[in-house]
Amino acid sequence: MFWSQKENFMKKYPFILFFCFLGCFFSAPISSYGVESAPRITDREIIESLTRLEEGVKANRVAITSLRSDIGSLRSDIGSLRSDMRALRSEILDFMRWGFGLLFSGMLILVGFILWDRRSTLTPIKNEIDDLERQKVNRIIEAMKKLSEKDSGLAEVLRSVGLL
Repeated sequence: MFWSQKENFMKKYPFILFFCFLGCFFSAPISSYGVESAPRITDREIIESLTRLEEGVKANRVAITSLRSDIGSLRSDIGSLRSDMRALRSEILDFMRWGFGLLFSGMLILVGFILWDRRSTLTPIKNEIDDLERQKVNRIIEAMKKLSEKDSGLAEVLRSVGLL
């Protein structure tokens, strides 16, 4: 029974069986694939390649030292740029301080001038109004004096106040 099933399997699936066989065949370890024949290297070739490597290392060291010196000069340039920027910033801040100082000084001078002009304009008007009020008061006093000549009660009141 087992053999009959195997034969049926082989008849039904010949391609599957063929690919399984190929997969097993190519995946089997073969000792000839692991060994590679290398050309024989002489001691002289080894020494020559080592000297070339040492020369390359020396060239790399020289390049690295030159790069380090370039980086050092760049750092000093950056430091000088920073100091220049600080100086420029301080100059700009000083200019702004002077500008704002002049602006505020001008504003204060303008306010002072406006107040002075207002006071100088109002003082003559105030003096004129005071003179007019004094004249009115003097006229009223004169009128009361004339009335006090006719009215004795008014004369006593003016005397008590000190106007007669």
